[in-house]
Amino acid sequence: MKFYIVTPAYNALHWLQGCVRSIADQVGAGVEVHHHIQDGASTDGTAAWLEAWQQQHAQTPGYKLTFESAPDKGLYDAINIAWKKMPQDADVTSHLNSDEQYLPGALSAVADELQRNPKADIAVASYMVLDKDYRYICHRRTSRPNKTISRVICQLITCATFHRAEVFRKRGVYFDPTYRSLADVVFYRDIMATSPKVLQLPHVFSSIYVVTGYNVSWSDITETDKARLYAELPSHLVKLCPFFVKWNNLQYFIADWLNKAPREYAVYHKTDTERTTRPIKQPRVRWGFRSEGES
Repeated sequence: MKFYIVTPAYNALHWLQGCVRSIADQVGAGVEVHHHIQDGASTDGTAAWLEAWQQQHAQTPGYKLTFESAPDKGLYDAINIAWKKMPQDADVTSHLNSDEQYLPGALSAVADELQRNPKADIAVASYMVLDKDYRYICHRRTSRPNKTISRVICQLITCATFHRAEVFRKRGVYFDPTYRSLADVVFYRDIMATSPKVLQLPHVFSSIYVVTGYNVSWSDITETDKARLYAELPSHLVKLCPFFVKWNNLQYFIADWLNKAPREYAVYHKTDTERTTRPIKQPRVRWGFRSEGES
């Protein structure tokens, strides 16, 4: 199965190196990877590092890295540009940010599940939430996305969602870059409006989401986007938003109760060339900002 992974980048080389390595080591039996990085003309040496990596791995079977370093209109515009470059032979596509990584064997597990479920349009896996030092905060299972609820809250996360490339092309849904924080909500709202067949994979931990302290979703920009989004919705849906959040969280807890707790994870520490395996002392699904190791 051929994966086309897109990554937007801008002056994030210290994170990007781990992201690139975590995608490159997914290649194996039944898994080919084309990783495209859309870099917004970074000034931190990103282009030079990517060029060197590209040359170093030019002959690696089943693996291809491409990149473009040019000005863009922001994160979501960069993703759209990258997705529109998707080759025709891609089977599955996804989006992984520079500060995110795939966990070992993630793409192989997703490929196996999609092959067993040929009617699925989208596969949604579980993920780990880590702090900026890659310490465990919590993990998140999948919830069942709903067309109505998805109009108000984001039930899917990009780092753990995988699209059949053929269906993705036909659907023609991309990010709205005029939203600077909640473009994910709008994107998945529009995806769910097409009634896709969603395959939940709560037992598969595909990726890590890093709370760096600079995540756009934690900024004041979110409140501006939220006001705009809510203004376009019927008032009863806005009033039901707290209920939808609680229902979504309940699904996480139920899925976690029904599946085996994770006990470790392995990541690249920024410039490290090998993964480091770290134990999980207290597995938990509740999202908080205190990581293991903090008092």
